[in-house]
Formats: sequence, structure tokens, C-alpha cells
Amino acid sequence: MPLVRSKGIYCFYSRPFIRALRGLAQGREVLEIAAGDGTLSRFLSAEGVSARATDDHGWDSVIDYGTDVERSDARAALRKHSPRVVICSWPPPGNPFERAVFETRSVETYVVITSITETGASDWRAYDSQRSFDMRHDKRLSDLVLPRGSNRVLVFQRCAG
Repeated sequence: MPLVRSKGIYCFYSRPFIRALRGLAQGREVLEIAAGDGTLSRFLSAEGVSARATDDHGWDSVIDYGTDVERSDARAALRKHSPRVVICSWPPPGNPFERAVFETRSVETYVVITSITETGASDWRAYDSQRSFDMRHDKRLSDLVLPRGSNRVLVFQRCAG
């Protein structure tokens, strides 16, 4: 991982992982926020998922954003697309946008691929303070992200009522 981390790559997605995400999407469109080069959305699309990659292109000097990665910060993308399913892989630690995922009424499912440590990635304050979603650490999905033992997959499901 040290060789690719400088390119914004923090993990690799196995085919079983992508297929499991397809199952979680349940035919719903997926919005990927902070998508980097859009690899995860491309893999999902190849598996028949309607997936849209968005990123603010803040790492222009390191990441080659393809034409399939919509230039949009996460908050604007959430407002524009009103997604039911949102995915984010390795959101920056303490980022300013994950709170908006929980505040977006259309979101039913939020999947986060993150670090095994709470300091490595994600906005853990937002996770702990939100009350509209049930959060679970999906160990099976976590084991499907490579390298094994370095990633944690969290699945947030909006609470009923």
C-alpha cells in the first residue's frame, strides 16, 4: 500500500466485495462521494449497478480524474442527486461532508470503507452524533476489501419511522 497511497489509493476491491455491494444497493442508484478516480463506481457499473462517481477534484496534482467523475463536492452532489444509497471509500479524517449524508432525507443506506482505526479516516464524530441511522460493522464485507485486516466496512441503515 505505501506505493499507491500517494495516488489516493488506500485499498483494493475484490470481485466478491463489488458483488456484495450490488446486493446492498438492491437495484437502487448509488452515489459515490469523494470518489477519487472513480474506480469503485466503475467496478459497480461493470456489475450492473447504476453508480455515479463524484469528487471535488481537490487532489488534481495526484489523481487522474476521468471524465466519468463528476466534479462536485459531496454536499452539492447529495443535494443535486437526492440519492437513496451513498458510498464513500476512505473519507478523510474529520472531513466536513459526511455529516451531510446523515442530514440528506433521501439517503436510506450509507456504506463507508474506512480504516480499522478511528484516526485513519472518516468523521467519527458525525457517526457518533447522528441518530437517524443504525450503524453496523460488517465483518464479512470488511474481509472482502484488500489488504485484509486494514479496512473496516460500516453500513448505516436509516431507522424506520
